[in-house]
Amino acid sequence: MAGLLLAATFARQDLPELRLVLTPHATAGVVDYLDVSLSIGRPGLDSGATLLHMPLVVASIPTPRYDGDAVQARDAAGPLPLTQADDPPMMSLVFRRWIAARATSGDVVVTFRAPMRAVSADTRPGPLFDLRAEAEGLNGAGLAFLALPDVDARYHITVHWDLSGLPAGSLGVWSLGEGDVSTTGRADLLGNTYYAAGPMHVSGPMYWFGTPPFDATLVAGNIARFFGFVSRFFQDSGGSYRVFVRKNPYRSGGGTTLVRSFMFGYSDAVVPTPDELHALVAHEMVHNWPAMEGEDESSTSWYSEGAADYYSMLLSWRAGVYDTRHFLAEINRHASAYYTNPLQRLSNDAAAERYWSDSRAQRVPYGRGFLYLTRIDAAMRVRSHGKRNLDDLVLAMLRRRRHGQAYDLSEWLELVTRELGHGAKAELDSMAAGATLPMAPGSFGPCFRAEPFQERIFELGFEHTSLEGSDRHI
Repeated sequence: MAGLLLAATFARQDLPELRLVLTPHATAGVVDYLDVSLSIGRPGLDSGATLLHMPLVVASIPTPRYDGDAVQARDAAGPLPLTQADDPPMMSLVFRRWIAARATSGDVVVTFRAPMRAVSADTRPGPLFDLRAEAEGLNGAGLAFLALPDVDARYHITVHWDLSGLPAGSLGVWSLGEGDVSTTGRADLLGNTYYAAGPMHVSGPMYWFGTPPFDATLVAGNIARFFGFVSRFFQDSGGSYRVFVRKNPYRSGGGTTLVRSFMFGYSDAVVPTPDELHALVAHEMVHNWPAMEGEDESSTSWYSEGAADYYSMLLSWRAGVYDTRHFLAEINRHASAYYTNPLQRLSNDAAAERYWSDSRAQRVPYGRGFLYLTRIDAAMRVRSHGKRNLDDLVLAMLRRRRHGQAYDLSEWLELVTRELGHGAKAELDSMAAGATLPMAPGSFGPCFRAEPFQERIFELGFEHTSLEGSDRHI
């Protein structure tokens, strides 16, 4: 054991350091900016190489931009001049780069000041990335305020909070821990995580300011119970999960997931129930495990979204968060959403093409994946006389992912074919082409029975985009 520990220590010391220091500043009890210091260990850049990059806009959310000389850098040779260049837009991201005007010498320390984004009742809703002040504190995602190294290298990462400018008793939290936290990873880990600081309430994995109009302690307790159960189910003995809560001044709810964390929003005009919040968070939490690799997301999103819907419900029932009646109601709610979607017959490719322009197309992989996986589960139960079910396939895919083996569509098809025979490919192709998927007899086990029910396709009769906000989650 001593030899293993020593080897691990040396391995960590071989990694360059990436140290982030965050210092909030408040005026009259309201946080107005966050001072950022980022120490980059031995970047070894030539003149003209990119030191940092950062999106100027991410999924419609503007970032601080840091125009002019807002970003300052120093190294062992003194001040390090930087120039800026903006990349061409790509989908919902536009990146700015900071380029070293000379070769770097030793470690580089970068400093800049991140302002809080001003929001009001008129702010257009969007993903919950922006850095904003709330109740003597702040919260936001790193990708909305951090300029970071654009390299694939791994670092020994440290996050440190200086909370001297906040009220006594304030807490600094990162997605991966409270207070000072160290880990290893790529620089983009700092971007794809949440940050919050201030006099927050804490219950289990959840952090919030003020007094929400719902039972936050109940929600936190259900989330904690679910996380303990779901992490054991997916054979994940380590790690954590944190949930951040934000009050919006505009009429919007919904939430956004990042690495090992989730943020959901609410407003006084859109008050979620504890059940709605649990369903939202549980879906995003499950995303930590079932996944399918592939260059074309349209061919795999049915799996990631369908499995998140399926297991967020099923494991909530197994964990005792849902009783059987609640679980049955959730099954029927998801099935109804699928059967009443007027775009349910779009192929996977066609739904992907309309993803960013039509919220109904966004829901296609959720319902389609859920119904397809339900049918696979039922067929496996029948064929194995109740000895095997969908769990066996999903855990097999997860083991392949953890062991560095392929876990793509072809591997899935091979696993399903082994269980159900060569008809599995026709079932998969039919689903991908947009065929309607009926609920199969035997779904979810012998204590449930599929029955026909008449419902109408949900057509508003007017342009649906006039009702769209940000209650969708990512």
